[in-house]
Amino acid sequence: MFKMFKRPSGNIALAMVLAVIGAMSGFTLSSLAMRDVVAFQYDYEGLQTTIFLRSEAYRGQKIAQRLGVVFIPVKTSERNVEISHSAMRKTFKIQSLLSQGDLVSTTDDVVIGDQAQRTIVKSLVKTKAGIGQTAMMNPKYSMIKKYGIYTLETETFAKFMYFTDTDESPNETNVYFHGPDILHGRVHSNTNIWIKKTTGGVNNGWPVFYGWVSTHGEVVSFSGSYNENEVFQGGLSEGYAYTVFPEEASSIRRRGNVVGPNYNNPNVIMYVDVNNRGYTAYIGEVQSPRAETVDVFNPYPPENPDTYLYQNQYTVRDTIWDFYENGTCQNQSKWVHNKLWIKGKFGSYQTWGCGDTLFLLDDILLQGTPRGTNPISNVTDVVGLVAEKSIVIKYGYWDPVDTLRHHDNCGPDTDFGGIWIYAAMAALGKGGPLHPQGDGVFTFEYQHPHPSVPDVRVNNVLYTKIDLRRYRFPHRTSYYWASNTANNRNLRIDYPWYNPLWPERLPYLERGYISIYGSVSQRRRGFVHRSYYDIEWPSYNDWDQPIDYCGPSSSPGDVGHNDPVFGFQLTNINYPGASGSGTGYKKNYYYDDRFYRTSPIDFPEVNREDETPFAAVNWVIKPPPESL
Repeated sequence: MFKMFKRPSGNIALAMVLAVIGAMSGFTLSSLAMRDVVAFQYDYEGLQTTIFLRSEAYRGQKIAQRLGVVFIPVKTSERNVEISHSAMRKTFKIQSLLSQGDLVSTTDDVVIGDQAQRTIVKSLVKTKAGIGQTAMMNPKYSMIKKYGIYTLETETFAKFMYFTDTDESPNETNVYFHGPDILHGRVHSNTNIWIKKTTGGVNNGWPVFYGWVSTHGEVVSFSGSYNENEVFQGGLSEGYAYTVFPEEASSIRRRGNVVGPNYNNPNVIMYVDVNNRGYTAYIGEVQSPRAETVDVFNPYPPENPDTYLYQNQYTVRDTIWDFYENGTCQNQSKWVHNKLWIKGKFGSYQTWGCGDTLFLLDDILLQGTPRGTNPISNVTDVVGLVAEKSIVIKYGYWDPVDTLRHHDNCGPDTDFGGIWIYAAMAALGKGGPLHPQGDGVFTFEYQHPHPSVPDVRVNNVLYTKIDLRRYRFPHRTSYYWASNTANNRNLRIDYPWYNPLWPERLPYLERGYISIYGSVSQRRRGFVHRSYYDIEWPSYNDWDQPIDYCGPSSSPGDVGHNDPVFGFQLTNINYPGASGSGTGYKKNYYYDDRFYRTSPIDFPEVNREDETPFAAVNWVIKPPPESL
């Protein structure tokens, strides 16, 4: 072989061999280096897209928490993240699609347990070469793409037919489920549930719960032992997990669809009349107090107008109404910062919320469901009502449109007259331990009716505010209402302006039924029926309505009398056709079974201890589609 180096031809051949070997080695090293570069870029893109995919899933979770329950698919705006350094210049395009998932039972040992609604977040990350204008003009995407499905679960309070945070009255007295109470659907209390045997109903005087009942406390019977299977026919769980009841309608507030002034003013009322998918709104502004003085006579009208006993001095406040706007409410949640008066026939998905008290002026009906029928087949209309204080059934009102007096929520017992409510309701108010009357309740207005003397025209003379011209006002410990001398009182007369239609000669006691196809969630158990006189909360000598001191008994036998001057009868009566002994309503409560599958828009979410709304169930990476 060494002889080969001595020949020129051999040198040339060897040089050629070495050149070929060198070239092949160079190509091999270059390909190895290129393979390393490509592999690095693929690995980098794969790792980076995974990181972006995970961050996009969390972004979708935050968006879901902001949107509330998702009813129709929502695609997020596309994010473009540019990464540029000496090794590469890449643009990552990131987007998600939020959609409604299925419904799952979170409790397996009951027929109908806690129902959780799932929200699906589908996220896709794709890559383009270049950044800025270069990436924009480049139609081709990299082979590296990542696609993940993030599953979230949430529950709203619409799943409860009846939820109470504190099962006591605003007076901190026990409120019982008893004979006439028949409840269909899920019931939960964060405190003890009190039951007792009375009369009526279908279970020998005991209440009946056809849905599953749970309590963080226990069931306490006022009437001794009872048959649990007959009372709690849908199942009972005591010591169940505490369920956090929110204080704010955060989802509706965040949506920002405001009706009325963009601030809270206790002297502003918004009146809303919903007609299908639109509404008409009026604004009422309570005026500043103005002083009035009237002479007091005994008797009145006076025999001698120049001789009066003393003068009453008081303030009155008028409400001025104006048209506000016509608007659309199709598939929206609406927010009112102030008091809200509402009624109407609702079409599409609607939720109305307010930062104060919500008053029901009349029926809350669905466009696609006849009054008095089950809405189960209605797939288009769902209503939510949320108040950050209380939800109150109005006794009566002066209509700002027709200026007439209305008793629209009173009716006979036949055909369940009274008020029909097709809605999920939540009263979120929290007054705190020192102010239980400030807790949110579902209740009714004017719970202790007494008669008052209406305006009278005699011999072409109009006599007004007659009770104020006969008795000392306002109430004080040394001079009771209604009296002319110290410690002397007329127990038969209503306190001025307690009745929203004051003065009223024959106010109503029994007012028919509250008929619900929906759900009720409240901070504290509100009264929907009262005795003539509440022995657990006596207020015989006192008038202070905010703390439920409303004078003596409302029994017709105690208050009925003939006016000493005009001669007509003054008393209180049941609404024609309504029966019973007391004041208020009977219950006719049914759960809207559609709420097991869906919920009103932006309705308050359930949050148990150590849990958050829209909790993650799983996150799965799957083969990517071309687009969402």
